[in-house]
Amino acid sequence: MAAKGDRAKLEPVARQMFVDGQSLVAIADTLEVSRQTLAEWKDYGGWDKAKAAKDNYEGQLVTVRDQLMERITEAPLQAASYLDSLTKIEAILDKRARSAREAADAITRQKGEMFLQFIKDFIEYSTKHDQLMAEYIQNNFDDIIQWGREKYAA
Repeated sequence: MAAKGDRAKLEPVARQMFVDGQSLVAIADTLEVSRQTLAEWKDYGGWDKAKAAKDNYEGQLVTVRDQLMERITEAPLQAASYLDSLTKIEAILDKRARSAREAADAITRQKGEMFLQFIKDFIEYSTKHDQLMAEYIQNNFDDIIQWGREKYAA
């Protein structure tokens, strides 16, 4: 579970995941935030409006792009008059796709950072409270880190 006070870091990531089409259940599993907390953030943060605006805008761009492609197919000799608009629409769609990929990469990095911070905290705790556990971690440190990399793409 996410620690109290992580809202400032996690809410923008959760919002972007929701706007990009992920369910609250998937977001809860990924960010380790309760669905109830996510539902509260969603209700007060205007996530539904942001998602609708994104879906509507991208849908309109795709529709216009498809219409331009049809016009070019129907009248190839007039294609030059449509190419500037088509290029601009494609650039916007590419930029939005790149932003979505960057957000996904940021989520992956954040999960990795959270895992590594947990391991640091766990080592500190076990050193103070459970020497046997501290020795186990020390002896298996590389395996634990590799497991974390595989699980959390850290």
